[in-house]
Amino acid sequence: MSPAETLEDHLRRATRNFTARMPEADAFALGRDLARELERAHAAVPPRFPAVDPAAIAMVEGKPRLEGGAPTGSPREALFELGVLLQQLTGALTPHVSWLLDGPPPAPLSSLTRRAALSCLTATTPDARFASAAAAAEALEAELQPTSSEAPSWPLFRGGPTRTGAGSTTAAFTGLSASWSADVGNVVASPTLTSRLVLVPTADGRLVALDRATGRLLLAMRISSACESSPALDGGRVFLGCDEGELLSIDLASGNEAFRVRLGKLVRASPLPLGERVVVGVMDAKETGAVVAVDRSTGKTLWRRKRGAVFSSPASENGRIFVGGDDGALEALDPESGAVVWTHEVGGRVRGTPALTGGLAIVGDFDGRLVGVRLEDGARAWTRELGQPIYSSACVSGDLVVVGCHDGVIRGVRASTGEAVFEAPTRGPVVASPVAAGDRTVVGSTDGDLYLLDRSGRVLARMRLAEGGTQGSAALDPQGVVVGSARGVHAFGLIR
Repeated sequence: MSPAETLEDHLRRATRNFTARMPEADAFALGRDLARELERAHAAVPPRFPAVDPAAIAMVEGKPRLEGGAPTGSPREALFELGVLLQQLTGALTPHVSWLLDGPPPAPLSSLTRRAALSCLTATTPDARFASAAAAAEALEAELQPTSSEAPSWPLFRGGPTRTGAGSTTAAFTGLSASWSADVGNVVASPTLTSRLVLVPTADGRLVALDRATGRLLLAMRISSACESSPALDGGRVFLGCDEGELLSIDLASGNEAFRVRLGKLVRASPLPLGERVVVGVMDAKETGAVVAVDRSTGKTLWRRKRGAVFSSPASENGRIFVGGDDGALEALDPESGAVVWTHEVGGRVRGTPALTGGLAIVGDFDGRLVGVRLEDGARAWTRELGQPIYSSACVSGDLVVVGCHDGVIRGVRASTGEAVFEAPTRGPVVASPVAAGDRTVVGSTDGDLYLLDRSGRVLARMRLAEGGTQGSAALDPQGVVVGSARGVHAFGLIR
């Protein structure tokens, strides 16, 4: 009788005696099967802790089978052994004892999430690894599913190019339930969402990617010394600015920079991808700045419209770009050339992003003035004097505009007329921008709480985020709400 085949025998054939890389899908399928075997062993009574040793693992009907094992052990140490094996197979590498202290070299894998799953297995700190073999098996199985071609559910600051802050979900919901929190440090920017990822920079200059379902950290990439620019996700690229005055383009699959170009002294506006160009506002000096368009592939400047410092993020509708500035004006620009179509003098500094709805651009200024300006000709349709500085960008859902004010009051007005609807007080200045889904509005305050309001301004719920408050604007899609705070990132599900 011929001896039973071992996993080592199988792997020698699959990798030409461990000299060639194993196809990613095959390696991850093997990893999933081994993780399930570890799960079975750890759940036995009494539990078993077999080593992940290819020479000692039998192949039964084409799958690895873990039998025996020590009566005591650590599930997370077994996961490290599994990770080392997968690292060896996917990289055609020889394991080294230094991996225990320094971790293995980055695996040459095809996606951010696959690299993150492998990194989670081989983390040098046990607490950073998967909590169990079952969790590892689930993550590895997810990496074997067909890649979704769906568009990001919240790809831009304020949700889309019109920057209204209204989510795609219109289904009624009554409240929010806490899903997870990730303590990644202060987050001022607004997240970008896909069905599987949360992408957001931290204030200290790291771009982090989190697993949408669990909040598990997938990527922490140093991009600058500081960053408050909300990212834009378009065509597999992440575009964002930083406090070094640079605009970055990062390939989402590989995590590599496609380009990094210096556009000014500071870039805190959120970029707007428009076809083959990306448009963003910059600050050049204390009182000067510009709106700049660059080629989305190379970062080469296509045009530059000089004006006051621009912290306002550009919005777009009907072939025009609309953006505010510290010079107190709202401008309409031609996206092809940057030529000024019209200029409207709002008054005070305009740092909020204009919300485009019903033929109007709705935006506030530092003098406490909220205005509706006609997109066609730049004429003012209405004015509402709120009496407090407005840093927040307006949110528009139906005929309701909601905006935060520096006195800590969330105010609602009619989008068509500017008529006052409600005032809802918080306990700190509201610099974050509200988001809406159906008849519900969500906004954070520097008092550290996240507020859920109905259309009359009644506070339905208040969730604690962080003692240090929140300046970040939430992102919202049918899966729920994600928002940054002084502590990190928080996710909430929708209660229906």
